[in-house]
Amino acid sequence: MTETMMALRAHVRGGPEQLVYEQAPVPVPGPREALVAVHAAAITFTELTWDLSWTTQDGRDRTPVIPSHEVSGTVASLGPVAGGLAAGDEVYGLIDFDRDGAAAEFVTLPAAHLAARPRSVLHAQAATLPLAALTAWQALADHAALKPGERVLVQGGAGGVGSYAVQIAAILGGTVTATGHARDRDFVLGLGATTFVALEDSTAGLAAAGQGFDVVMDTVGGAVLDASYEMVRRDVGRESGRARRARHVLRRHPGRRRTRPAGRIRRRGQAASDPQPDLPAA
Repeated sequence: MTETMMALRAHVRGGPEQLVYEQAPVPVPGPREALVAVHAAAITFTELTWDLSWTTQDGRDRTPVIPSHEVSGTVASLGPVAGGLAAGDEVYGLIDFDRDGAAAEFVTLPAAHLAARPRSVLHAQAATLPLAALTAWQALADHAALKPGERVLVQGGAGGVGSYAVQIAAILGGTVTATGHARDRDFVLGLGATTFVALEDSTAGLAAAGQGFDVVMDTVGGAVLDASYEMVRRDVGRESGRARRARHVLRRHPGRRRTRPAGRIRRRGQAASDPQPDLPAA
């Protein structure tokens, strides 16, 4: 294998204007890491504004940096004691933001952070999955512990995270109500929502849909997040014999591999904070 590759790099902190397409050393996989030949990479539009895109965890400058931390590609080689994968495997995954990303011919990351690429989609589509889908999965499965039959409200059901939240909530057995622009009604209902409320008439629409949702997931923020607290049901009395558990209104926290609660609604105790689950199943 050649020792150099082409990569998109920034030598000075800034925006897209700092990116240069140039030769760079091919990274060498360390223990428990994989070297992935990149087929497709995805970038979050605010990624270059995050400190971790430019520094190490302890704040040291690490320029020149390579952006784009979602990847789909093929395993080229494995570092020592890296298990579960083999050269030639088609994979996708999320790269920690304090290391170089996938806007290059090759990238290294822990083998445990990779999963088999879903065969139902192309590499370009698979590369858009990890961050948005993980955010939705962690919010609903890990933080909210959604159970079959529970009522779920997804604020922003047509967005990058919201569209996965609607699907995951439906797959987990939730009864899903989602909000969005009127033009997105058919799309969101096709994802598995049973009720759609257009933002243009959200106040009346949500009132008609009824309050008392078991789980509310917000992907919009601001005033929508503030209003979401009132959508969560208050009748905790029927939970006899069970510890009260918090239901979270969540939104993405940029620059971290895991999601973070943006607000808490008390119900049945407290949920675990900041777990680190596996990537969504292929």
